[in-house]
Amino acid sequence: MNKITMLICLLFVSTSSFAQHVNIPMDLKLENAEDYKKTEQLVLNSIEWLSKTPVSVNPNKRKEINAFLMKWMSGSPTVSIELVAGIVPLDCADCLMSFLSGWTKYSLENNYAKYKVKCALAGAENAIEFYKMNKSEIGKNSDMEKIIKQQKKGKLEKYIKSKF
Repeated sequence: MNKITMLICLLFVSTSSFAQHVNIPMDLKLENAEDYKKTEQLVLNSIEWLSKTPVSVNPNKRKEINAFLMKWMSGSPTVSIELVAGIVPLDCADCLMSFLSGWTKYSLENNYAKYKVKCALAGAENAIEFYKMNKSEIGKNSDMEKIIKQQKKGKLEKYIKSKF
């Protein structure tokens, strides 16, 4: 019984610790290319937080981070995201954000990669992991189930390529 209690405590502490690692400055300015460059690590940390933190944990922090990332992604001079029907989970806001985050993370970690298929694949894989972790909270999503099916068949990259 002691081991189970300890495990639950450790899980609670590790989940709570994610909320403490990302702080979006109130005075953050995104006005020029240098501002975007300076905040890339904050973007990556924010993406990591969103990916690892269940949707039921700290929803206000999630909204704050989502707002920051949307502002950053929509104005970034180095990362360009293309939304393609059949790949992007449009009817699940959290899954969509996870897709956009995965694309952005791949691009930033790969010298501002512009190869759309690889970026979209990273976005889809990020969204799949997020969806699986949070399915009980967000419910079943047909868009996500379709890309999971392609992933299980080992054809996700080919499927994504066919959509471009």
